Amino acid sequence: MSAPGPGNLAGTVRWAIAPYTPRPPFRIYAGIDHKPYEIKDPEQVIDTARRGGDPDFTYLVTAKARPLLFLNNPARSEWQEVTALRLLRLSKLVDPARQQRVRRHEDPLLFHLDPARFNLPEENAAIIPALVNVHVEAISPRDPAGILDANEMRVVGERVIEFYEFDTRLLIERAIRELVERRRSRGI
Repeated sequence: MSAPGPGNLAGTVRWAIAPYTPRPPFRIYAGIDHKPYEIKDPEQVIDTARRGGDPDFTYLVTAKARPLLFLNNPARSEWQEVTALRLLRLSKLVDPARQQRVRRHEDPLLFHLDPARFNLPEENAAIIPALVNVHVEAISPRDPAGILDANEMRVVGERVIEFYEFDTRLLIERAIRELVERRRSRGI
């Protein structure tokens, strides 16, 4: 039986089991009595899938328990994955001037998490270019290590949109049209 879900996730920092981004050589599990197969070129597996073969293997992927900043709540569907940002310990930044820029929120690629508000082993920042997907059952159901407020979530969202160059024009146009329609229906 699965543990109860972690509840509301958006804007929280929680511990979870998060995979590293897979990269070659890919190790494919071949069963208990066999060593994993190593695939150095992803085209070997991709070509099999293109030809109609079954690309569903058990891949051995490195993962670790780590705190993550969750960006959304689980969808109300069969896909129970959520998106999060990996965190960087500020001690990994050897340049003290860069650490200060991060603390002042002047580094667009790192969002500082105030250590007074986040119960983490050391000072951290969310890595904007480090999106990961995590299944809800891989997330600790314990209380979060900290929570971003609505304004901080907006800043993180804007930084993610800018970094990944997501085109949000249609969403903005739709929101403006809906606002205009609501104002018209009220006679404003």
